[in-house]
Amino acid sequence: MLKSDEPRIPSAPTALQRYGAVAVGALSISSASILIRLTAAPAVAIAFWRLVLSTLVLAPVVLMKPKRWLSWAHLKGFTLSGLFLALHFIFWIQSLMVLPVALSTALVSTHPILLAFYGRYFQKRPFSRSIKGGLVCTALGLGILPLHTAWSLHQTAGTLEALLGSVFAGLYLLSDQHYRQSLSATQYSFGTYFMSSLILLAIHFAHSEPLGPLNPRLIVLYCLMAVIPTLGGHTTFNWLLRFMPARQVSMAMIGEIPGSALLAWIVLHQIPAWPVWISLFFITAGIAATLYSAGEASPGALASQS
Repeated sequence: MLKSDEPRIPSAPTALQRYGAVAVGALSISSASILIRLTAAPAVAIAFWRLVLSTLVLAPVVLMKPKRWLSWAHLKGFTLSGLFLALHFIFWIQSLMVLPVALSTALVSTHPILLAFYGRYFQKRPFSRSIKGGLVCTALGLGILPLHTAWSLHQTAGTLEALLGSVFAGLYLLSDQHYRQSLSATQYSFGTYFMSSLILLAIHFAHSEPLGPLNPRLIVLYCLMAVIPTLGGHTTFNWLLRFMPARQVSMAMIGEIPGSALLAWIVLHQIPAWPVWISLFFITAGIAATLYSAGEASPGALASQS
């Protein structure tokens, strides 16, 4: 068991505090897709600056405290989670550039299905009827997409990128659940965002991905991404992972689908074609049904199996 200066299990928040944090997190992450679409920059640059600025905001809070919580085991966790987070951002941002915001967000939100498969094959939890129904609904939603007459190979690539982003989001949540238990939300978020930034910087040098140029408009957008969806969304959900199972946190993230769709309609004037709306319905229903099952695992049980 990893040790830190803080008690392993702090006083649990009340139900009102937990649900309030869920609402804040869901509203915050809903803004991410809109801010990304407003930013004319490569995926690596957007992810890098978003995480670097988030790290800088958290640095004073974390570095002023004793560093005895930092260990090689924690560094391993930061690196693994940071890798998954970086890949999630890269694939999802690339998908957002070619798909409607509502569709890309729905596809990248299918990570609860990965968690359901994790529970089935690694924790030996059989699929419930609701999970089986959720898998069927999601498959139907994905099957409807090519029926759109304007669908192209470019959009098919964007769909695959969104689904890859979903896979890495699920792995990120599982990694968080395992390594997060002995750290505060700010400590874990700082370490993960820092390592993810370094990984993105390495990708930049390996593939000559541009990180600039920077201008006042881009700086403002990057700062908004750091403060609202990253700190207000991801960091809030990191905090919740100590008190709620990963599948419940994933369920809370479903709020990003209608939230981003509404913002895309208001800000970007995006109104998807009717096959996309039908697909969105089935995918969202599939995600919700997958997570609606009895016998939810506790955070400790899930972490011990990772």
